[in-house]
Amino acid sequence: MPEKKKSCFQPGISKDTFCKALGLIQCQEKKDAAFSDALSQMGDGHFLFGVGNEYLRALLLVLKEAVDDTFDYIGWWLYETDDYQISAHDNSKEWYLEDPGDLYDYIWHDCEHKAPQENTSLGREGEQA
Repeated sequence: MPEKKKSCFQPGISKDTFCKALGLIQCQEKKDAAFSDALSQMGDGHFLFGVGNEYLRALLLVLKEAVDDTFDYIGWWLYETDDYQISAHDNSKEWYLEDPGDLYDYIWHDCEHKAPQENTSLGREGEQA
C-alpha cells in the first residue's frame, strides 16, 4: 500500500464511502441529463435540469474537505476530463484515475499538492478551487 501523506491529517471518509458517493453523483448526473433531454423535446430546447443544485455543491464541499482535495481533483474527475490521466509536473510519472478508488488513492497518497497540468481553473460553474 502506498505511503500516507506525511502530515497529521487523516482522511475524514473511507475509500468505500468516497467511491459510493462519486458513483451516486454520476448516476444522478445521468438522470438529470436524461430529464433535461426529455424536457427539451417538449419545449424550445433550452432546459438544464439539476444546474445550481445546492445539495450537490454541499456534498462536493464535504468530499473535498474529507480527503484534503486542495486543488479540486474531484471536480476535475467528475466534470472536466475524458481520459482520467494525471501526469507529474516533470512528466516522470502518470496516473490513470478512471475508478473512484484510484482517484481517492491518488489524492490521499500520490498527490503532489499541485494543481493538475491539464487545467488550472478547476471547479464547477465558474468556482475557483
